[in-house]
Amino acid sequence: MSTGRQEKYALVGMGDFGSQLAVTLAKKGIEVLAIDSSMEHLEEIKDIVERTVCLDATEEKALESQAIEEFDAVIICIGDEFEETLLIVTVLRNLGVKRIIARATTTRHAYILRHLDIEEVILPAVDAAYRLANKLALQEQFNRLELSSDYEITEIRTPSVFVGRKVGEIDFRQDFNVVLITIKRIEMQPHFWGLATRDVERFIGVPQPETVIEKDDILLLFGNKKAFESIINADEAVAGAKGSEA
Repeated sequence: MSTGRQEKYALVGMGDFGSQLAVTLAKKGIEVLAIDSSMEHLEEIKDIVERTVCLDATEEKALESQAIEEFDAVIICIGDEFEETLLIVTVLRNLGVKRIIARATTTRHAYILRHLDIEEVILPAVDAAYRLANKLALQEQFNRLELSSDYEITEIRTPSVFVGRKVGEIDFRQDFNVVLITIKRIEMQPHFWGLATRDVERFIGVPQPETVIEKDDILLLFGNKKAFESIINADEAVAGAKGSEA
């Protein structure tokens, strides 16, 4: 059962990653304490987050003065200075912080942090590479299942003329001699408090007449191999029809 209490996070290190995470969390209604040893870094976000403090997070007394153990989590956002990250982890443990989230810039650093029982390790570069690889793979993915020498089931990226239209408004069988089996939709799901996203494939099931076709949808179609050319070229066909009407 929710207590209605506002979550409180302390973030250490206000570089590009830390400041962006701090701003994102603050905009989601989370109380953020931003910590950095540079006042210049804190100046950029002081009007957005709940509170900023300039101190050396490797000094136990400095963090203790902020009642750091009372926060729901402390997120170490430091990038290249891994030794500093390890020192801060030690200080936080000594102060009784229960939930520590740490950023790592290499898989080796992530391994060391997990070996120290830091279960939540953020690897921004690896996550970004994963998302890019998925995006590129999806762009090139047009699967085909050949059923005979004449018929197949094919995935086709939605022609722009279909975008925003309801399935019931398009006569796939009459106009294109194909059957729409289902629609595969790529959805972006939030990750790391909305700072990052992941591509997730979802099939919408049996398309209903009122189902609206969206941009970047993948249509799963059954029909004659030659028939697919007409639907792939649907944009050109519509443009040609409009030109002849003029």
